[in-house]
Parts: sequence; C-alpha cells; structure tokens
Amino acid sequence: MATVDECFLQCYENCFCMAFQMCPNAQCKLLSSNQFQFPSALVTTEGCSYYDILPDLQQIEKVTATGCNQVSACQFHDHLCQNNGSYVPLTPTDYTTPRYKCQCLTGYTGRLCQHAIKSCRAYSNGSRVPGNYQVLDDNMKPYEVFCDFDLKFSKVWTLVSSYQLQNKDNFDEAYSKDWPVNEDTPRWDEYRLSKPRMQSVQNDSSKFRVTCKYDTDGLNYTDYLEARNEHIDVLNFEYSHTRSPVVCSLVNYVSIRGDDCAFCTMILFQVRDQYTFHTDSARIGTACDFESTGAKKCGGPGEDNFGHYDCVNPAHRCSSSADATTQLWFGTDWL
Repeated sequence: MATVDECFLQCYENCFCMAFQMCPNAQCKLLSSNQFQFPSALVTTEGCSYYDILPDLQQIEKVTATGCNQVSACQFHDHLCQNNGSYVPLTPTDYTTPRYKCQCLTGYTGRLCQHAIKSCRAYSNGSRVPGNYQVLDDNMKPYEVFCDFDLKFSKVWTLVSSYQLQNKDNFDEAYSKDWPVNEDTPRWDEYRLSKPRMQSVQNDSSKFRVTCKYDTDGLNYTDYLEARNEHIDVLNFEYSHTRSPVVCSLVNYVSIRGDDCAFCTMILFQVRDQYTFHTDSARIGTACDFESTGAKKCGGPGEDNFGHYDCVNPAHRCSSSADATTQLWFGTDWL
C-alpha cells in the first residue's frame, strides 16, 4: 500500500526509475523509462495513473553555473550494471537523460553492460576511427581485432585474416580449417584468427568481403569481393575445380582488374586440406554471370584471385608484388 507521495519518493531514490504508475489497491509501479524517451511505447494500464520524475532543468542550470554541480542522491541496486560494470550518477540535461550511467569493463557494452562485444559492430556508434579494438571470443577471453568503418555506406568490418603474397603458402588453407597465425596481434603480413574466433565474429555479422592492399591503399573497389553470409558461408563453403556441374554463387559485388558486376553470380572455389577460398578468373563460358577479360593462363590452371595464387597475375592488386596483401573481413551495417 502506498500513496502518490510515497511512490514518488521510491522512484526518486531509485536511480533506475524515470517514471511511475499508481494503480488500484494503492499499487506503486516503478518504470525504467518515460514518455519522453519512448513515446510510442507508453501504454497506461487501465485504472492506473502515470507520473514522470522530471528534473528542474532551470534550477540545475543555475546550480551548475555556480560550480556546485550536485547530482541527485538516488540509490543504486546491486548488480544493476552487469558483468562487473560500475555505476555513475548523472545530472540530467533534458527529460530523456538517464539518472545514471553504467561504466562497462572492456569487452562489454549496452546500457547495463549486458552485451558482450564479439565484433567491431559494437563500436559503430563510437568515433568510427579505423584501428585496433578489443572484443571477446566465445570463451569470454579478450583479444584485439582491427576495425574498419565505411562511412560512405554505413558498414563496419572486422579483420579476420591478412597476408602478403610472399606468405601465400602458409595461408593456402581453407577457412573451414582451424589455422591461427598471430591471432592475438592484428598485422597485415601474416595474420589469421582461429576458426572458433572467426565463427564468433561471423555470428555477429551479416556479410563478408575480400580486399587487396588495404594496408597501403585503404579501401579500393578494384579487385574487391563482397557477399552475404546467407548466400556464401565462407567458413564452410566447399567447391572443387574438378567438380561438375558448375555451381554459381551469388555475390553483392565483385571486381577483378576493372571487370565487375553487382548482385550477380560467379564461380568460387575452396577445398579443405587443398586450397583456400578464391576464384579462377580464366574460367569463362560457365553458367555464372561474372566473366573477366584478360585473365592469365598458367598452362592448365588459370589466374587465381582473392587467394590460393598458384597462377599469379601482377595486374590483380592482391598479387601485384611480393608484399601485396589479401584481407578477409566480416561485417554488417552499423547499429
């Protein structure tokens, strides 16, 4: 049993409370959001009266101007901020400002630190500056990854593999195989996450891309491949050069030496314990949409692009020199 005044006091003293309802039988219901934060979500229960806890913004402004910026003396509940996050009381600046903030430990995000950061996606609402960021694997072990933020198309990407052409032999392993290389230290010449970490990042992503020479040229859409995970699961994809009939895979975009197409099909290859994910641009006359002109032939096999590099064409940016690099990323549209 409670009066409106008593319910107000309960809400005022609770940092989590932004509004309250008085319902039949003097029932006091504390609410963690108010009508200003989520207007469309406000539903008043029949027989209940709704009340806001609104800060006196003019008084707060006056107090702040005197240099005495005192926050309200609300109380925190144990374990409100999850995953060992800490509480910080806030002075409201408008009617939507929460009365507290959870300061999350590295690797966690969310209003209550309730979300583990599994990929660069969680950093998309931050500064969006490319660089190394910390994420958690499925064992909740922190590790660093390199994040790229595509400001033009509002996409965020997590690097999972990068290697130079001169190191291709050590990276000619299918992505379905657990083959970590320097996985705790992102680098461009020799780097690949373990299969479990790749899987963890992929699960937090909707697409993948392969880039060439990102470390020196930045993002360049010449010699570039992008597809959705639902169309090509690069971690489990398998198709052999010798297999018949030809299987065409749907991609969002592909460019090889200037030949390109969007939302089209192309031929791709990968076989566990034989060779990594790639395409052979010399394969023409297939049932697939994409065909490239000027592909190099190396006797029997044709030019390899985006990986494998048994037949190398220096005109392809990924294989243009010994220190040219190939990157695999998982990504998604940012939050």
